[in-house]
Amino acid sequence: MNPKNLSVSSNSRRGKRNRQRGAELQRETVNIFRQYAIPCFNRDRGGAQHEQGDVEVDGMWIGCKRRTRIPRWMLPEKNDVGVVSRGDRMEAILSIPLRPFAKLLKVAKDSNIDVAQIFEGHRLGLGPDE
Repeated sequence: MNPKNLSVSSNSRRGKRNRQRGAELQRETVNIFRQYAIPCFNRDRGGAQHEQGDVEVDGMWIGCKRRTRIPRWMLPEKNDVGVVSRGDRMEAILSIPLRPFAKLLKVAKDSNIDVAQIFEGHRLGLGPDE
């Protein structure tokens, strides 16, 4: 219980190390995209909870979720490059490694393909404007 009757934000309820690990993932994400000269900015600095996402990548937003373990079903098997999954009444999503996605984004950018326009109106697992 809070002895001073001050409201406790959800960030302070989370452990310090968990917040640090999340921030580390955001910095790692930014650094990977910057290796390919993709404009990328950490918008969730200091637990600010940016309303559009954690990391802005060339006009698109990416959320960062750090967990101790990733469920096995989300990991590629055999020679798969990614895993497609779908929830009931949701659009299918693709889970792929970050570094090859960053490289693909660089190739698209060099070919004057507007990837942000391709993703326009989509959110993870939801179709356009849902």
